[in-house]
Amino acid sequence: METATKTFFSHIFLTPKDIYMSALLKNVLKACYSVLAYVGHPHVLPIQKYWIPPPDGVNFTTACTIPKRIMNETDEDLIEKQAIFDVLFNSRIWADIYVTNPFPYIENDITKIPKEDLDIFKKTFYINTKKYQAFRDKILDGLKKKKIEDGGYAKITRLTDK
Repeated sequence: METATKTFFSHIFLTPKDIYMSALLKNVLKACYSVLAYVGHPHVLPIQKYWIPPPDGVNFTTACTIPKRIMNETDEDLIEKQAIFDVLFNSRIWADIYVTNPFPYIENDITKIPKEDLDIFKKTFYINTKKYQAFRDKILDGLKKKKIEDGGYAKITRLTDK
């Protein structure tokens, strides 16, 4: 699930990583003459793309900013997207100690969100998480049954076999 999510939503998951790595490398280069950095193949071209000299290039400010909202997107839509990704990655980000604001894409300062709205947001997240977990489990159960019916293995033929 994680591989499929990163493949189909690379603009969401890999782009911020590429921007951050570019900013980090540029910052390191301020302190020395050269740097040898090993990055994965999917990151080479994006880092080259973001390697633009100041003031237009990336820096830590651009690397750590939350993108602007899509017009007409409601808070509930954003929370549903978070629930989908939580289910796809099988993560429980809210359980981490360092998370103080589970909805930074709605409001940077959690103290500005009224308690009633925060309760509604949490309920919306819970409902969507349960809905998408049930959907994921239904698909995975179907795949398991199909694998058992197929005998668990596909027939392998070699090119040299006649």
